[in-house]
Amino acid sequence: MANVLSRAVKETIRFGDNPGKEDFHIALTGTADYIPHMGIVALTVHSNNQDMPICYHFFVNQLDDTERARVKKASEMMESTILVHIIDDSAFKTLLLSDGVAAFFYRFLVAPTVASMTDRALYLDGDMMCRGSLDYLRNLDFQGNDAAVVSDRGELYEIKRMHTKRYFNAGMMLINVKQWMEEGLFDDIVRRAEENVKRVGNRLSHHDQDIHNEMLDGKCLYIEKKYNYLYNLDRHSLFAKQPVNEDYHKQIIVHFAGHAKPWHTWVQWWPVVQEYAAIQKKSPWKDVPLVPPKGHKNLHQAARTARMQGKYGEMISLYLKYLGSKA
Repeated sequence: MANVLSRAVKETIRFGDNPGKEDFHIALTGTADYIPHMGIVALTVHSNNQDMPICYHFFVNQLDDTERARVKKASEMMESTILVHIIDDSAFKTLLLSDGVAAFFYRFLVAPTVASMTDRALYLDGDMMCRGSLDYLRNLDFQGNDAAVVSDRGELYEIKRMHTKRYFNAGMMLINVKQWMEEGLFDDIVRRAEENVKRVGNRLSHHDQDIHNEMLDGKCLYIEKKYNYLYNLDRHSLFAKQPVNEDYHKQIIVHFAGHAKPWHTWVQWWPVVQEYAAIQKKSPWKDVPLVPPKGHKNLHQAARTARMQGKYGEMISLYLKYLGSKA
């Protein structure tokens, strides 16, 4: 049976020159409104790897004129190729769960899309910031593995839940593209996703990270966590132990993996976020506004942050909005 995603890429739009043979290929995915975040990730990579030839791949479902102009400007600023792959969301209909978001599965398309250009590709989530050299990943010996990854937060719990040997965070995956295609993993992962929907209905269960872990169990090279350091901007309840983050200056790729993201209004006081914001201010996306708290989870996070900063008037207002959002 034909892979339902074999024609999911409708069009590829190139900004800059054709990719060179020496280019390191980096892929980012998301819906159209995620393009600013993907662009800033690319710019953080470039700022720390200016001597490395890189081809960026953006997998998105739409590219309007405004974002087209911004992506073009980013390509010129970095003197790098950006290939924007336009995705047909309808191709994903047999994979979708109750959230109905096809973008979670766009990363399935990375290996087959870049296979004619490279033997390896680095997948990065759009909520990241690169702070150092990626030479290690560009030259890494896979040692016969299908991917190089970093273990997830709470790995022991996930291992028990999934019955796997290890469990990784799929926000960063260095993909052994040649081996991935030779082993038929593109077909395998799509089949697993479709079987998952048949098993659970469209219930929000066993999402794409679980499917990656299931498929790649025992086939991954685990590397230092600094290449996908899970940095938590979230605040817990008053009596709960707050997350402890290691020094972000020591990390190569910082991953803002919680509810709070660096483009949210209530976390702008964090030094790591200020570094991210400084890069945005020099980017084609400098005029994209910050996102205020919306929805009860983000309102709750913003209220907790205001409380910890002693901004009690703001805290009360946010808690009232939070309670109203749950009514």
